[in-house]
Amino acid sequence: MGDWYSGKKRKLIKTAFYSVFLAGVVGVCVFAMQEGEEQTELAAVKAARKPVEVELEDVQTNILLGEQEIEEPTECTMEIVNDTILSNVPVADYSYSFNKHINGAKLVTREGDYGGFNDGTYPTENTEKTPLYTEGMEGEAIYLDGTYGLELCDMKPLADSYTISFWMKAEELYNWSPFLMIGSNLMDVNVTQNYIAFNQKTTEEGEVVVPIFNTINAVLQNSCEVRPIIEDKQCIDLNEWNYITICVDATQPTEADPNKVAAFLYVNSELVGQSEVSKMNFDETNMKAYVGISCYDKMFCACYDEIHIWNRLLNESQISSMYVAYLEQV
Repeated sequence: MGDWYSGKKRKLIKTAFYSVFLAGVVGVCVFAMQEGEEQTELAAVKAARKPVEVELEDVQTNILLGEQEIEEPTECTMEIVNDTILSNVPVADYSYSFNKHINGAKLVTREGDYGGFNDGTYPTENTEKTPLYTEGMEGEAIYLDGTYGLELCDMKPLADSYTISFWMKAEELYNWSPFLMIGSNLMDVNVTQNYIAFNQKTTEEGEVVVPIFNTINAVLQNSCEVRPIIEDKQCIDLNEWNYITICVDATQPTEADPNKVAAFLYVNSELVGQSEVSKMNFDETNMKAYVGISCYDKMFCACYDEIHIWNRLLNESQISSMYVAYLEQV
């Protein structure tokens, strides 16, 4: 009885021992498998992190790092001047900043020039020219040395109401030579020619007036201009930065001619003149936009920076906000 009990007891203990031992072995195996899987996953994560980190340095978005998602930033709908968001100024439809690049533009020259003038030819791209830069109002500005101009690419017809602003520092100016010109069928004079331009003009009394904003609409057979009417603001100084803005308001047609609308000219955010200008009939298939060059007129030496074009009307507060924001960066 005692031997049977003792043998039974030893058998039970042995069975229990093997059970515990097997459970331990299984546990170790499971742990080893889990640890192996974790090591494999960790190695995979480490391997994946390296290209992720490179992509982050390249400012890529929508990357999953572990469980944390880097969301793609939404497009800002307000103007930004040197990292400052202007909460009251909508983003422009066209912007050209020229910070050591001419993205969105190309260097152009004209064939057949004589003495800086031309009998009439469209400027064409010149890849042998190298753009020149100088210190601007925000970063660098483009410098036109009188031998080439810029064509702003992908320009579409402007809306009926629009705003154009830019910084300019000129070393020299010539009558009718445009600072900035936008239009269609530029050489189809008296037929379909349509364009707007900023330039200088000398009056019959010999007074130099600048800037003047001109509109030519051959389809409607009218031409108009807005010039400074404040006596001490009728001419800007050479070799100084000036912020020039035109606002055309199509909601204000003139009573005498519905084909003409109100326009307001600003220099350094100050209203210096207002008048009527032509409503335009731009041809979408032949749109051109030039800086410092046209199909005819003499080129000149000048710097340009921060050209902005809105297909909407800006108010005086918005114009002032832009002007002040750039001054704060200088």
